[in-house]
Amino acid sequence: MTHRPPRWILIGFCATLLGCSAAAPGWRHDHGGLPGDGFLDVRSGYAVSPAWKSAPLPITGSSPVVGRLPDGREAVYVGTADARLVALDAADGGLLWQTAFGSGAGRSSIVSSPSVAPDGGVVVVVTTELPGGGLRSTLHKTDRSGERRWSFPFPDAGFSLGSPRALAFASNDLVLAVGLTERPQGLRSALLVIRDAGHEASLLDLKDMGECRADDAAAERVRRSWRLLSEPAGLAAVPVELRLGPSPSAMPNGPALLVAAIDSLCRAGVWEWDGRRLSIVWKLTHGGEPHSSPAILANRLVAFGRGDGRVLAYDAQTGVKMWEYDAGEPILSTPAASAEGVLYAVSLQHLHAVDAATGSAVPAAQRLKILGPTLASPAVTAECVYLPAREMLTVSHNFKVRSHNSDFTGNGLSSPAVGANGSVYVVAADGAVWKYKGSR
Repeated sequence: MTHRPPRWILIGFCATLLGCSAAAPGWRHDHGGLPGDGFLDVRSGYAVSPAWKSAPLPITGSSPVVGRLPDGREAVYVGTADARLVALDAADGGLLWQTAFGSGAGRSSIVSSPSVAPDGGVVVVVTTELPGGGLRSTLHKTDRSGERRWSFPFPDAGFSLGSPRALAFASNDLVLAVGLTERPQGLRSALLVIRDAGHEASLLDLKDMGECRADDAAAERVRRSWRLLSEPAGLAAVPVELRLGPSPSAMPNGPALLVAAIDSLCRAGVWEWDGRRLSIVWKLTHGGEPHSSPAILANRLVAFGRGDGRVLAYDAQTGVKMWEYDAGEPILSTPAASAEGVLYAVSLQHLHAVDAATGSAVPAAQRLKILGPTLASPAVTAECVYLPAREMLTVSHNFKVRSHNSDFTGNGLSSPAVGANGSVYVVAADGAVWKYKGSR
C-alpha cells in the first residue's frame, strides 16, 4: 500500500517552494507558480456562468497570468499574436493598458505566457520572423503600468516559443528561459539565467542543453509551429503536431535552485543554480518526441507528458525514473497536481487521474472523456479541476461532481489561470478572456 503524506505537509512544502520569491504566491507564471505544477490552494466554485467577458483579442498560445496592481487589486496579463502585452482589470475585465512590441524587420508575435516578476512587473517573450524565415526573440519587461523597463535579445541570435519564469533568488531578481539557436549543424538549445536589474537586464549564465540530431526538418517543424501560433486570425482547429515551446520550472534545494527544463529538440533534465553559475544535475534524451513543460511536484518528482501518450516522472535530484503512465493517446499539456498527491494529465480526448507517488491510475477517478481535442493544461484548486476544451469543464477531484459550460469554447491551446480568491480566467476561441467567480 502506498502511504501519501498528509495534505497539510504537501501544502506547506508547496509554500516553501514558492518562498524563494519575494512576491506573494499566486498564478504568476505559465501553469501557476515556480514549480509549474498547476495548483493553487484556494477554495473555488464550479465554472457555470461567467462573471464577465473581455473584448475579443488575437490570443493563440498565450495563457493568462495574474498579478497585482499598485493598489493591491488583481490584474490579468496575456500576450497576443500581434505582439501586444495586455492588462485586464480582474474586477470587470476592462482594459487597463496594452503595450505594443515588435520590430520593423519582420512580423512579431507573443505566442507564450507572460511571467509576473517579484516587483510586480511583467516579463514576456516577443518573437519576430525575419526576411528569409529565421526567428529572433527578445525578452521585454514592463512595470505594472505597462511602461517599458528593459529589453534583452536572446544570445547568439536565438529565439524561444516557451514562457519565461521571473523570480527572486539569492538577492537577485532573475529570469529563466530556454532558447534555441540555428547553427550550421542544426538547432541547439540552451538554458539561460538572466539578471533583472530593474531598468536593464544582463546574462548571468548560459548552458548548452546538449547535442541533438536537429536536422532541417526539425528546424522547419519549430518554425511552422511559430507561424501557426503567430497567426492573429487564430486557429481553425487544434494542430496536434505543434511543437509548443516548453517552459522551465524551478524549486529551491537548500542554498541552490533546481531548474527543470525540456527543449523542443531532444533534451530534458535538471540544472542547479548556485547564485553564480548553472551546473548539470542530470539530463536525458527524449528522442525528438514533442513534450509538455515539466512540473516539479511536492514529492520532488519532475513530471511531464509526451507525444507517445506517456506521462513520465523522474526524481528531481537523481534523475532516476520513478514511474510512467500510459494514456494511450498524446499528452502534450503540462500535468497538474493536487495537495492530496493526485496528478491530473490531459491527453487529446481524456482527463486522467494518476497517483503522483506510483504512476498508477487512481481507482476513484481514473479517466474522464472530454470534448476535445485540446492541448490546454488543467488547473487545480483545493476543490476543483478546470479544463477549457470545446466546453468549460469543472470536475471535483474524484470526478464525481461535474459542470459543463457549453456556451464556452476554448481555443485549444490556452490554459486557465486562478486568482487569489478562487476566480478562474480562461481564453475563449474568439480571443475573449472569461472570468468565473470563485467561492469568496
